Order: sequence, then structure tokens, then C-alpha cells
Amino acid sequence: MKTFRKKIRIENAEAFRLEYYEGDKELKSKEFTSYKAMEQFHNRQTDFMYLDLNRYALINNKWHRFLKLNSPIVFQKEIDFINKI
Repeated sequence: MKTFRKKIRIENAEAFRLEYYEGDKELKSKEFTSYKAMEQFHNRQTDFMYLDLNRYALINNKWHRFLKLNSPIVFQKEIDFINKI
């Protein structure tokens, strides 16, 4: 018997978390109340040593990792990259 998984909707997220490196070897993490606030923080980073790593959404008291895609159309090259990471 096949079981179905409930679809996770990012619109239902209560909080967001961004993990990143900022010049040193220590992984930093910052939480946000909205996706817009997280993207604004990310876009303001001008330090050449800044590297965003993981994005998480808190849905039903559980952190779910997600990827930000540049386009709604995904080509094989991007699928291979997603599978690799």
C-alpha cells in the first residue's frame, strides 16, 4: 500500500532560518519572522567572504530545509546540482 506524504507549503511557515559563513570557519545562523526579512538580510551582505549555506522554514514546529530557485523552470543542470548537494 502506497502512503502519501502531506505537501509542505512555505506559506504556512512561522519562522525562517538562514545558515551562513562570514569570513571565518564558524557556521552562523540567524532567524527571521518572514521570508522577506531573510531575503533582505541576504541581499544586504556585501562582504566578499559571505557565503549562504542552508535555508530553513519552521512549519508545524519542525524545521524544513528548502532551496531558493532562480526560475520556476528547472533544467537538468539545476536538477543535477540539487541532487549533488
